[in-house]
Amino acid sequence: MVDNRAAHAVKLRKGLDAATKLMADYRSAQQRAGVPLSKRGMPVTVEARPDIALRVGQGRSGQGFALLNVRRGQSVDPERGPENDQATFFTTPSTLETFRRHLEEYGAWVDPADGLRNSVDIDQEAPGRPRRFKLFESAELIRPTTLLDLWTDRFDRYPRARGNHSWELWTRKDFQDSFDRAVEGLGLRGYGRPSEFIDTVVRGLIATPAQILEVVRASAAVVGLRSASTFASDDQQLQPRDTADMLRGLVGRVRWPRPDAPVVAVLDTGVHARHALINGALPTSRQFTAEGFWGTGDHHGHGTKMAGVALYGDLASVPMDSSPLRAETRLESVVVTAPEGAPPVPARDAIRRAVDAVEGERAIRVYCLAQTAAGEMEDGLPTSTSGVLDQLAYNDGINTRLFCAAVGNVPHSDLEPYQVGYYADRNSQFGIQSPAQALNALSVGAVSLKEVRRPRRTPVAPAGDLSPTSRTAQAWAKLHSHKPDIVMEGGNFTVDPDGVFCSPSSQHLVLTTSGPLPSDPLALVGETSAATAACAGLAGRLLVRYPNLRMETVRALMVHAAEWTPAMRAQFDAARNSGLPRSEAFARLIGRFGWGVPNETRLFGSARNALTLMVEDTLEPYRRGDDSGLPLKEMKYFKLPWPEDALRALGATPVEMRCTLSYFIEPDLHAVARDRMERYPSHRLRFDVKRYGEDDAQAQARVNALADEGEPIEDTSDDGWVLGAAGRHRGTLHHDIWTGPALRLVERGGISVLPVRGWWGDTRSFDRDGRSVNFSLVVSIRTPEAGGGDLFTEVAAKIELANLVETPAAVVAT
Repeated sequence: MVDNRAAHAVKLRKGLDAATKLMADYRSAQQRAGVPLSKRGMPVTVEARPDIALRVGQGRSGQGFALLNVRRGQSVDPERGPENDQATFFTTPSTLETFRRHLEEYGAWVDPADGLRNSVDIDQEAPGRPRRFKLFESAELIRPTTLLDLWTDRFDRYPRARGNHSWELWTRKDFQDSFDRAVEGLGLRGYGRPSEFIDTVVRGLIATPAQILEVVRASAAVVGLRSASTFASDDQQLQPRDTADMLRGLVGRVRWPRPDAPVVAVLDTGVHARHALINGALPTSRQFTAEGFWGTGDHHGHGTKMAGVALYGDLASVPMDSSPLRAETRLESVVVTAPEGAPPVPARDAIRRAVDAVEGERAIRVYCLAQTAAGEMEDGLPTSTSGVLDQLAYNDGINTRLFCAAVGNVPHSDLEPYQVGYYADRNSQFGIQSPAQALNALSVGAVSLKEVRRPRRTPVAPAGDLSPTSRTAQAWAKLHSHKPDIVMEGGNFTVDPDGVFCSPSSQHLVLTTSGPLPSDPLALVGETSAATAACAGLAGRLLVRYPNLRMETVRALMVHAAEWTPAMRAQFDAARNSGLPRSEAFARLIGRFGWGVPNETRLFGSARNALTLMVEDTLEPYRRGDDSGLPLKEMKYFKLPWPEDALRALGATPVEMRCTLSYFIEPDLHAVARDRMERYPSHRLRFDVKRYGEDDAQAQARVNALADEGEPIEDTSDDGWVLGAAGRHRGTLHHDIWTGPALRLVERGGISVLPVRGWWGDTRSFDRDGRSVNFSLVVSIRTPEAGGGDLFTEVAAKIELANLVETPAAVVAT
């Protein structure tokens, strides 16, 4: 509570007047750049009071001021600790006068409850409060905006020298003409192609800090500034011995894919297409580059290794007999990493160019992105590259794309090797790298699965545990999605003689195809690159088996078939034994390993004691409402063909039910700058399972009530879940596991899918009302192998009679 609002308002007014003294200069520069008269103005920055969160409002435009960005508790000098929150707004003379009037009303307002209590919470409602009360109450001062105030990247990457630097500028979409004129007037050079979002365009410039400041002044377009990023690959240059004979033995056994087989598009450093184990799957006509003058060959060697893993997995595990070696998928290659000495292309731009290049040919396609965007933030929030990946995955909402993205590796080199100490907490200080935080991606970490009988040195990772350098989501301050989604083989390190440092272990790595050197046709690879290529290959083989699946469904099935290894579960047990609450222990487990390693038997096969049901459907999240936004429209409730007789026969026998909901969203990148992550997705969905003792009508009524409440709250009345309603609904891939007695599962054969508000519902101006969205729902039951009963036969009969019954859509009350 502010002790003296009148004095506080005067202080803020003085700061505002000082901050806007240069309004005429800004407007003059904007006139020369062609900014319309009504849109000319300048940015101002509001700083929060100490230890108070700055309240900037919920609207897209900041209630009059155009909210450019919000920065929470960062510091230019990390040793000083976090500074106060701050927000930067864009104001014009007309909005400035309105803002001043609201400030005067705030200073004159007297709370009827003042004097009756010692303090008032900002969020506590009171009758008659003036507009922007919470902003004024939480603000310490208003001041002119500096270039550093627009910097939303890590402060240690802020350019400090006078010369040219590569900048990434987030700009307002309706100011692009003035931006182009300002850049042209300064003679600046662009960096890559623009990336367009719903109301934001990301651009790259080569410029000095002084020139960027002038672009900010003249264009009125800039929302925020970041450092430029490009794709980079980590690689372990280890060569196995005597592989020529092994290669000759393999080549004669290869069976190449059909001409119309699904494709794994490898976005990397290029692929050596003439390799004897690759040439039948990758014609030269399917090799591309993000930049026209780059060569299509593998300039580094990394991409060829990824291609081999995607096609065959680990060649060391191939039986040494005469059995066929089947390459089931085709390959495509796009060079997205600049060759040495060539100007790089921004990562956000390279990935879009790659998609444009390969999609000249219509095909069922999975993208393998074992590269990371070097230099982008690692805090779990969207960046320009992850935003573009989300945008490309969503596409038009119908023809969606699946990207398998590496979570990245802890940095290490010959001079600075990986240290044993990092592994004690499973790399908790190294956050997942961009673009693997993308909500629509299938994000892949690495696990060490190989058990070597006589290792030359002590392995760092126990079998089934995290690969030593695989990054995790444990460092993320806020969990906006559960990442990684899955983990796959990434090899291991062994401890050096000094006991401090580690080295990659050739005994534990993955054997794959090598680059153009004829003397080294095979090579070793590991870490999250190998894991991601294996994931893309597995997804491709799933599409070979089921070519009509939606990409949302492929992603759901990959996670649904994943399992934690005994080593992973042991870490959960250790966390619980140390006193960590169950929910936190599971969050730590998922932040390290996702949902585990996909079990190919569960993915491709079936068993009498295991049953999987799958739904591909659509719903309309919003309907046309008044001018203020779009109300929620519908939910769906599915009556599942449940094996009731088989479950009743099992009585109190423990059984497992898994539920997975997968959907893709259209991103709004500016929501990140506005500190409104809940408005980054166009829409969100949730699932809810019918509970023991409920009938179908009660289950639907309860879910309708939940939809009215908005965000899920902790619900202890439905126990048995790993995450529960409050923890599972993050990101766009919701997975949860319920365990309990079979008799309690009998009555749970109904499941609801309902919408949650995103940016589509903020306004009618985006024309998103009435738009349908795809979703995929996978539900499975598993009983003990011994005495688990026959689930399949009973359900097969029900499906044959009625297929899957969808009850009429329930209308969500608004």
